[in-house]
Amino acid sequence: MNTPKQAVSYKTGEMIAAKFLVNNGYTIICQNYRLRCGEIDIIVEKDQHLVFVEVKSRTSPYLNAALASVSYTKQKRISRTAQLYINQNPSYANHYFRFDVIVVNYCRMTETYSVKHFEDAFYFIEES
Repeated sequence: MNTPKQAVSYKTGEMIAAKFLVNNGYTIICQNYRLRCGEIDIIVEKDQHLVFVEVKSRTSPYLNAALASVSYTKQKRISRTAQLYINQNPSYANHYFRFDVIVVNYCRMTETYSVKHFEDAFYFIEES
């Protein structure tokens, strides 16, 4: 269960990630897309690419831990949700698609946020 402080941190991380993407030329299509099989934090478009973004908010500077938290099971759920999104939105059927991870790190000492964007962080995982 999330504490209120964690919930604020999560929402702040997604807000910062969305702003980062817009500032880098992406168009936000959807945020917090939820289905029974999973959730996608942010869906963006740029240059005929539809990008499904998982956002991780951390206070630790160790990126490996944040990336490792996007487990195989999580990747599979995101892949399935992305597939259903494309099926429900056929206007994106001819787009290339990829899965990115954005890590938003809060530094307590400086009270600042940093953003690391990992393009093609993982590949589509088919249902077995």
